[in-house]
Amino acid sequence: MSLFRGPLALWDISFSSPEKHLSQKLQGNKYFPFQVQQPNVFVMEYYKDMLWKGALLFITSLVASVFYFRAQTGSQNFSGFFIYGIMIGLWLIASNMNKRRLIINHNKRLYQFYIKGCLWQQGPLYQIYVRLVAQRDAYGKLFYSLIINGYRLEVLSLANLSSRFESIDVLGRRIARNLNLNYFDYEDVSTRHVIRHRPPETKKEEKEEKEEEEEEELNEDQNV
Repeated sequence: MSLFRGPLALWDISFSSPEKHLSQKLQGNKYFPFQVQQPNVFVMEYYKDMLWKGALLFITSLVASVFYFRAQTGSQNFSGFFIYGIMIGLWLIASNMNKRRLIINHNKRLYQFYIKGCLWQQGPLYQIYVRLVAQRDAYGKLFYSLIINGYRLEVLSLANLSSRFESIDVLGRRIARNLNLNYFDYEDVSTRHVIRHRPPETKKEEKEEKEEEEEEELNEDQNV
């Protein structure tokens, strides 16, 4: 059983493989990391992981500075280093302590992003997506991560740095299907993209192309 739930669900630390850990999350909640508020409406509340990282930096710098000033020896002065760590830690805590709320509303065909209860961004569903991200190490080996991202949204990491492409890809497609979102492969141009929502201009162009094709076929039949 996970110790991190609700707004802290994405903080969860596991020593198992990323794909196995995410799979276990999906077994408990097929809409992870969201909850179903009502049919076709998914809601997620969370705190950024920079909050605990800032708290850790602040506490570590504070404790280290206490020991340093009590047992200060030598000519080198490291006080500025510890003060800098404390200030950065406080800044990370202050800038990330507000709860975030992300809503995917298929009934209204839009998403909404709130910070501290204030609407920060609202947009159509084609601007939010699940994506596979690839990173190459120094030896050229690819590692894959899974994220939720969108226009003026914060990147939400669902799985980090796995070498098992197929497993992460399957999980990403499942999440996108359950949430009814677009899914993008790690390559910008790919036949593996799954597009469920398109901009209105694209839909109009496709409709016009289809009408032109039907008209051409009709003309050919008449000529025959």
